[in-house]
Amino acid sequence: MTHLGPIHAILQGGSWLLPEIAGEIYRGASPLYYWVGALLAQLLGWLLPVHDAARLATTLFCAATLYWTGLAAKRLYGEASFAPAILLGMGSLGLVVHAHETQPQLAQLAGMALCFAGLGELSEHPRRAGIQAGLGAALAFLASGLSGLAFTIPVIVLTPLLCPRCRSRTALGSIALGLGLTTLISALWLSAVAHHAPGEITLWWQEELASTRPHASHLSELGKLLQLFGWFAWPLWPIAGWAVWRNRQVIASPQLALPLTGSVLAIFMVVTTGGLRTAGLLPVLPPLCLLAAFGVSSLRRGAANAFDWFGVMTFIFFGIVVWLGWSALHFGWPPGLARQVARMAPDFQHGTWLAGALIGLTLSLMLVILPLATQHSVQRGATNWALGMTLLWCLAVTLWQPWFAHTKNYQPLAAELRQVIGPEADCIKRRNLGDTQRAALDYFANIRTVRYDAAEDCKLLLTYNVGGSTRSVPSEWQPVWERRLGGGRKAETFKLYRRD
Repeated sequence: MTHLGPIHAILQGGSWLLPEIAGEIYRGASPLYYWVGALLAQLLGWLLPVHDAARLATTLFCAATLYWTGLAAKRLYGEASFAPAILLGMGSLGLVVHAHETQPQLAQLAGMALCFAGLGELSEHPRRAGIQAGLGAALAFLASGLSGLAFTIPVIVLTPLLCPRCRSRTALGSIALGLGLTTLISALWLSAVAHHAPGEITLWWQEELASTRPHASHLSELGKLLQLFGWFAWPLWPIAGWAVWRNRQVIASPQLALPLTGSVLAIFMVVTTGGLRTAGLLPVLPPLCLLAAFGVSSLRRGAANAFDWFGVMTFIFFGIVVWLGWSALHFGWPPGLARQVARMAPDFQHGTWLAGALIGLTLSLMLVILPLATQHSVQRGATNWALGMTLLWCLAVTLWQPWFAHTKNYQPLAAELRQVIGPEADCIKRRNLGDTQRAALDYFANIRTVRYDAAEDCKLLLTYNVGGSTRSVPSEWQPVWERRLGGGRKAETFKLYRRD
């Protein structure tokens, strides 16, 4: 919901240059994703709600990432690697987790993939390669700021060292052309921001430097980091590791050195910058996907069959888990799981379930039958993994969507709050209210708040807490309304106070 806020602001007449949430500048991301989301919302607003139309930007950037990753694999390894690269990307757990979100960092992945696709043909078509690599770096910058450049520019600069055939005058000139194109596009946006809001450039630069400054805090959580990386990049990292090991004698070849350099750079950036969150690991996926596409065709028969059957049995197992959770939600069995589900959403209203169950049953049959019907080939493991991941995700969404919507839906809460505050909504102080909550209240009910320490003499105060944590407010504020969303340790509590 956080990243719907800037799109809603654009549609309501806000700035296209600087992302905003509920009337305040948001510096958490660069504007590319919000531009595309706003354009899609304008084009499809007659057919879909704004939030659904804007979320199609995620679909667009994911498709671009997969296609350009496949194109890079094709240029590096040949025609046969195009489909495996796309299938492995579709099946990577990290991308699947974020492919349904309004997530701006997916735009950075598209820029990185385009950059790799361009560099993959630098020796054959240098001019086109330089332009594509430069455009990819520019897209990454417009999507993620300086971190987008940090994930792409070093790879572009190092390519002539990794590829002996890329050291011709034409190739070097094309790299210079690409870097010039990146600089031009980046400078155009920065110049427009400087003209529109001169003071914001300094603040933006300070925050970008802070977000990309190396630190060692993640090393104290090395176990958590390895665990996160282990599932997030599955099944890419074991196949990529096999590709490096099997071709270790020619590790300096462009086919191996280019994606390996990109992978090492991405992992280094993830480990030494930013916070420890799942979305921060997304940049490791495109280069790892290229290495995995290089290694999947050389898997030995036993390893290929093991990967295939591991995928089939894994998705069948988790399909059963999804059904057990659905049974606990609607019929109270198994009892232990039913108690956990009820604790997380104590006021969930059970609706009709027959239509969802029939669709889920169809998906479950496909989950069992379709992997057995795929053609025997070196790509079968990647094909079945992508197929199983897609069907399992569709099954989970079909059976659990009403429950997830209930636990995370701010629309009824915002509508109720809108009625409670009445005409006094022109000034509401906030405490602990995050970007997600501010964006939701603004989008669903046109409710905007100001910081608690703001100078406005507001009559209302809105607080937000997660779990059982609470913070006292001064005695001059008297509670008038309270609403809880969800349950358990992640229960969200909103409280409205009026000044006495």
